[in-house]
Amino acid sequence: MIRSHQLTVFFVLAFLLPWIVWGSSIARDQGWITWHIPQALAFWLGLTIATFGTAALAEGWPGVKDLLARMVRARVGVPWYAAALLLTPALAMLAVVLGAALGLATAVGAEVSAADGPVLLLVSLWLFLLTEETAWRGFALPRLQARMPPVPAALLLGLLWGLWHIPLFLIADSFQSSIPFAGFLLSILATSVLTSWIFNHTRGSVLLAAVFHATTDVAIAYSGVMSASTGLFWLMVALQCLAAAAVIPALRTLPATTTGLIHPEPPNQGAVEPTPPGVGTSTTPAGG
Repeated sequence: MIRSHQLTVFFVLAFLLPWIVWGSSIARDQGWITWHIPQALAFWLGLTIATFGTAALAEGWPGVKDLLARMVRARVGVPWYAAALLLTPALAMLAVVLGAALGLATAVGAEVSAADGPVLLLVSLWLFLLTEETAWRGFALPRLQARMPPVPAALLLGLLWGLWHIPLFLIADSFQSSIPFAGFLLSILATSVLTSWIFNHTRGSVLLAAVFHATTDVAIAYSGVMSASTGLFWLMVALQCLAAAAVIPALRTLPATTTGLIHPEPPNQGAVEPTPPGVGTSTTPAGG
């Protein structure tokens, strides 16, 4: 039962458990209660239970083993490490340069100093590797790509990922509470496309997805592109969307070797399983 509905079970738990955690902070801010559950548990417990719990219940040890293997999949081409580490910092610096030329307020290093950046990067990498990226890319994306082509899968996952953050917009001291939801959603849709592009060309590496996610967050925090001014915020969102549009042709079909990129659906008795999109289509991964 759970095996045939594992995506539904996963998303219900991935929303419900973190929202309970964040809901306690909202209730405290509203004066309804005097306590709250530490927000970090939304990631460390909420997403972890949703991801590994669903994998274990649906597929047992093989499902859990698949996730663990993705988390340490480091043998990928050097260009993909370069893409994961440098793409968003390059976009952020371009936004700062263009913003300054347009007379927009900038604040490079105001929130995070250059000296603190490497430590924050390592902490973020550890967090996203064990929580968000194992959930969204490690578990959800291969199963979505078994049902639909990669671009719709990336956009649908990005939409759900964006909606997942809604409670944070209601918590006064969160980063999300200071930015427009529409812009955040566009940014996360673009990020989902870019992360899927990296994931699909690194044999489903959660590690590379986590590197990209961590680098993105640190680059945005250090450059101040989403906090210095409204104009700079929208300029950065526009650049992210342009970057996502640029990789869509490379994301449109899966590489010829789809191992790790699609998760086979449980067979229906007496039915012939459809061929997943992109299987048998030979494409050359961008960047080698």
